[in-house]
Amino acid sequence: MLNENNDIEKLIDDIGKSYLKGNFKYFIEYIRFPFYKNLQLNSEIIFNFPLTVLVGQNGSGKSSALHAIYGMPEGYSTGIFWFATSVDPIVDDSKNRPGFVYGYKNEDGEILEVVKTRIGAAKGGHYWEPSRPLGKWGMKKLGGSRNPTIVKEVFYLDFRSELSAYDKYFYFSNFQATKTIKTKQDAIRKKSKHLKRVIDSNTAHSYFTRQINQPIILNSNELNEVNKILGKKYVECKLIKHNLYAETQGLTIYFKTLNIAYSEAFAGRGEFAVVKLVYEIMNKPNYSLIVLDEPEVSLHSGAQEKLLEFLLKQTLQKKLQVVISTHSPKFVQFLPPNAIKLFYNDEGVRFNIKNQCHYLEAFQRIGETILDTSKKIIFVEDVLSQMLVEKILSDLKNELSLIFIVNFLPGGADNLYIKAAGFSQEGEFRKFIILDGDKTKQKIEPAKMKVEEYDNFTSLDITVKEITGLNFNSLRFSIDSNGNTGGNQNQKKIAAQKFIGYLYTNLDYLPKNKIPEDLIWDSDYAKSLLKTKELKESYNSSDNKKKLFDFTRDFVGDNTINSFQTCLKLFIQNFICKKNADYQEIVSILEKFKNC
Repeated sequence: MLNENNDIEKLIDDIGKSYLKGNFKYFIEYIRFPFYKNLQLNSEIIFNFPLTVLVGQNGSGKSSALHAIYGMPEGYSTGIFWFATSVDPIVDDSKNRPGFVYGYKNEDGEILEVVKTRIGAAKGGHYWEPSRPLGKWGMKKLGGSRNPTIVKEVFYLDFRSELSAYDKYFYFSNFQATKTIKTKQDAIRKKSKHLKRVIDSNTAHSYFTRQINQPIILNSNELNEVNKILGKKYVECKLIKHNLYAETQGLTIYFKTLNIAYSEAFAGRGEFAVVKLVYEIMNKPNYSLIVLDEPEVSLHSGAQEKLLEFLLKQTLQKKLQVVISTHSPKFVQFLPPNAIKLFYNDEGVRFNIKNQCHYLEAFQRIGETILDTSKKIIFVEDVLSQMLVEKILSDLKNELSLIFIVNFLPGGADNLYIKAAGFSQEGEFRKFIILDGDKTKQKIEPAKMKVEEYDNFTSLDITVKEITGLNFNSLRFSIDSNGNTGGNQNQKKIAAQKFIGYLYTNLDYLPKNKIPEDLIWDSDYAKSLLKTKELKESYNSSDNKKKLFDFTRDFVGDNTINSFQTCLKLFIQNFICKKNADYQEIVSILEKFKNC
């Protein structure tokens, strides 16, 4: 793993040791699905690490499994998620009602099995309750009596559907205009005065039939965790439950920094969900069950990694049991195989569950590619550049060949600049870019910029365009709007500063304004292979890419892609053998990247 991920690695190791010592009391050991939705009959999830991730394609049953897990403890029901309607009835087969079996250890270390089934129409289409042990579902019969349901507090959060009070009202309510309040904006303006009163006074307030609860103010530890995850500098954060905007209760979160204060109306959905998650988890009792559905939604990869670190820390401190459904590599790539449960479908309708697999296998099965995070990555703009740099690394036979992976990204230099914008903003300084030499522009060292240039966004935007040929807005930085059409100016300035610094250290070009075909083309070498003293007139072109195509035709007899790549390899090997100044310059670039 990367050095900067040592904290995560240590947390995982400490959790594993604590789990093996039996410190995680009231731990759910497994859940089995004899007959449940689209999961394979009698499929099972074995929980043998306190933080478990469910990975699989959309529609594979991950969320359905989470709903069952949520409904395991006493007082919680799967029926709030899965219930019958006239449009979507739940049809039992002739032998089974939908249900699941789970096992947990009691105080004596004995595994107790509990079954919960959907009772059906007799008690309502959403009613689930414990049942007597069912032999047909492979349960141990203990005199026909039911085992007690596990007692655990549960926190469930679906990041895809988490809405603030403002979002619920503004985007999803049925607004009725009056003579004085003609738009939703008018209604929010009028009602927000009462919300502001509560925010300022820190006391509850009633407004006709509406109730605004006393704000919950995050303590210093909670606020610190939120700031770590989101990369923010909030100095205060308040949570206010109310039904001011609509009949149903909602949540408003009020953010305050040294320079600005704003509610969730101007915050991102990721900010809102993270604050709610941090507060809830840090205030749950020890041994609670935490169920999270796609926590990566609306969070960039750096925030996802910090969120995982927070969850691991809380898991260790409070002996939590955490189950996450995710599509994000950041929540999977650091975990041990026994924490990863793969939902997959080789054939047929129902999905299988594999209880232990390496994260690379998990994401290969769902079509994702995860790069080896122990290595630095060099991105280039075409396949030939990739072949050339890879061959140089192989030829060096030193630590450089072990440090780097070379990847080709389609879309040319502009797309790589856009990728670089994301790398710089997320602090991914182990990712480097080598562009073709014909894209060479003067790089600018931030330390040598004048203060008035470095601290002014307009000047920074000009500098960005000088280096890349693109203006700031076309690089797709992640910037909060904060209600401004141009975006948060301070964030834009900081993003531009980071980007210029990233390009100075992590960007370089092939030598002498050359494209890779210019570097490897060698007329004398071509003559030797063709066994001729002079090349045909068609080789007089200044276009070395064309010369390589012509050579392939003359040398192999065709210029199909396979033949062309074979000839490219010959010329690359010739380039490597000469070890000329261009070769040495590329090696110098690799040495520089190694030391970054």
